[in-house]
Amino acid sequence: MITVEALRKSFGDKEIIKGIDMKVNRGEKVVIIGPSGSGKSTFLRCLNYLEIPTSGSVMIESHKFDDPTKKMNEKHIASIRAEVGMVFQRFNLFPNKTAIQNVMAALITIRKMDKEQAQKLAEKYLHKVGLGERMHHYPSQLSGGQQQRVAIARALAMQPKVMLFDEATSALDPELVGEVLQVIRELAEEGMTMILVTHEMKFAREVADRVIFMDGGVIVEEGTPEEVFVHPKHPRTRAFLQKVEH
Repeated sequence: MITVEALRKSFGDKEIIKGIDMKVNRGEKVVIIGPSGSGKSTFLRCLNYLEIPTSGSVMIESHKFDDPTKKMNEKHIASIRAEVGMVFQRFNLFPNKTAIQNVMAALITIRKMDKEQAQKLAEKYLHKVGLGERMHHYPSQLSGGQQQRVAIARALAMQPKVMLFDEATSALDPELVGEVLQVIRELAEEGMTMILVTHEMKFAREVADRVIFMDGGVIVEEGTPEEVFVHPKHPRTRAFLQKVEH
């Protein structure tokens, strides 16, 4: 589903991603962990060209990004983004639109759906994330957890082949984290291909097929949840886990 080769990303003279190779199979759940500043979020943003890699290539199914020196065709970038849903730390909802209008917006502008079709799809995915009764509420009338669930519904309504979650619960109050993780857990059980950056270690152990530990812009270690969490091989992985699990 996803093939990343020799990916690098610099901001000015500071290299953040220092050569990453990775493959993700269809239906696989890959969780990326690591300290702040290790390049996790930047890497995720490179996968759908929210950040343009300095070098290397990203292939999602048959769509390939591989030459950052060329002016990328906007249609080509849009075609990839349509296949890759992304949920951020911040919800990025339109404050002047209701939940259902927020979900419909991209369906109408990007997928070119008519309003009736977009509304049916938006309703379906808001029900899916447990917000069927709140679809006509504005973001200011919803809790942080509910707003994040609207953001997930918005991404799912585009019917992507891959979902990226960038610290989807880190901006939430602790008591609201569970409701968002439950939605993600259900997607995992349905077989959605996912890459998640998270600090929720217990959750990572539950849902991941594979765990990647990143530090300093590189993949330091990867393996099954048991291999990484219970029997980490690299000293940097062990030191990180000791800090976050105690």
